[in-house]
Amino acid sequence: MLLPTKVCIFAPVHISTDVRVYQKEAKALASAGYSVVLLARKDEEQEGDAVQGQLIVEGVPRYKSRFQRFLLQPLMLRKILRTKASIIHLHNPDTLPLGFLLKLMGKTVIYDTHEDFTQRILMREWIPGKLRKVIAKAVGQLEAWAGRVFDASIATQVDVALRLGAKSIVLENAPITRGELIERAYAHSLEVPKAAEFRLIYVGTIGRTRGLLQMVKAMEYVNQIFPARLWLIGPVHDQAGMEEAKARSGWKHVDYMGSLPQERAFAYIIQSDVGLITIQDIGDHSKTSPNKIFEYQRFGIPFIASDFAAWRKKVGHVGSGVFVNQEDVMEITQMITLLHDLPQLAKEMGQKGMAFTVNEYNWEMESEKLIRLYQTLSETNQTWVRGVAQ
Repeated sequence: MLLPTKVCIFAPVHISTDVRVYQKEAKALASAGYSVVLLARKDEEQEGDAVQGQLIVEGVPRYKSRFQRFLLQPLMLRKILRTKASIIHLHNPDTLPLGFLLKLMGKTVIYDTHEDFTQRILMREWIPGKLRKVIAKAVGQLEAWAGRVFDASIATQVDVALRLGAKSIVLENAPITRGELIERAYAHSLEVPKAAEFRLIYVGTIGRTRGLLQMVKAMEYVNQIFPARLWLIGPVHDQAGMEEAKARSGWKHVDYMGSLPQERAFAYIIQSDVGLITIQDIGDHSKTSPNKIFEYQRFGIPFIASDFAAWRKKVGHVGSGVFVNQEDVMEITQMITLLHDLPQLAKEMGQKGMAFTVNEYNWEMESEKLIRLYQTLSETNQTWVRGVAQ
């Protein structure tokens, strides 16, 4: 009798509660019968299910600097090997050097990238300007080699999957629509008081490239018409932009909540009237899978989003929100006002979004592609093991 295939998901840059890494991929694999060890930053205890059946979560040292990511590579390799996993699922380009070493050791390796890092690196202000193109090109080349050498690659964008080669699949950031995470979100929503004002929300990384200044300015304009407040939830990646936002008069209408566990962030979405995702057209933003739109849809609130062609193609037909010029504060203000003044329209949009995610586009359906990939790799491994045994 063959034991369940053991999998190590290695995501040292991500927190151990990360939605895609933990809530989606790790849980889906464990539910499918794989024995999964997740190695990630364990900043806090998992709520309710730190160990769930076949899924074990172990912490890795938190990087104190970007340079330390590479200094700790030998320690990370040791932690991976101690799991005795036959399939290693690596996240983000930082882990690529380990992936090549693991292939030399005979491991089955999957590379999983959530963004187009050849574009994201060009936005990294901490990298000297002249080096950004060089590093971006080097990362792109490493990813291309990984696409050929590794056993499979996973991307969220079609363009990235094509660059990674024939062994890659697109695994989109479709929303989770049922299960323990959703149940906890609704339970926590009872603890969030329903505001007297019209309530907007933005959940995600916070900074100028994510539309922070436009959102704060829109809150100033909106409050000249009717009372409204904005919940701002997520990590700050642009401290200078945050300080600039706080200095603006619209900031007094903002409630900054910091980073929250996913179920608590969802709880605030449930109690909101409109979700914002007016990120700027920089890097690969216009080609990303609009994860936050899907989450707003799942919990039945309309969205106001950047008018990107890829986003319109993905969700425009649903009729669950509106698209705006992400740089035009007056247009953002007008759309907020429209949804405030037409509550029945806003309600119908929210209902359409929820129906779309629950019935047509969700992680429960998308995860089947991940399971099929693992079944193929597991069968290959088992065939090889039987051949050796004979």
